[in-house]
Amino acid sequence: MSGDTNHTRKIALEFAAQRDLARSMLRQQMDARGLTEKAGWKISESLRHVMGGTELVMRPIHLREKSPEGLESVVAISEADGASDVR
Repeated sequence: MSGDTNHTRKIALEFAAQRDLARSMLRQQMDARGLTEKAGWKISESLRHVMGGTELVMRPIHLREKSPEGLESVVAISEADGASDVR
């Protein structure tokens, strides 16, 4: 594999791990508030572009219930080096 391919693979694996961590953390917060899968709560994902990169935003969503304000997990992806972190 070329160096670029290895670098891309490393970034993708790091991002996947950060996404899984963020999803798990959000699910724990949701469960603690009674926003369980059994009650119909799911996690929505959307992308937003910000200065210097992109963010994957995960929030609770329900077909009939109003989602709580401010409850979200964010994985930030740096445009400069592809690094990602959870907020």
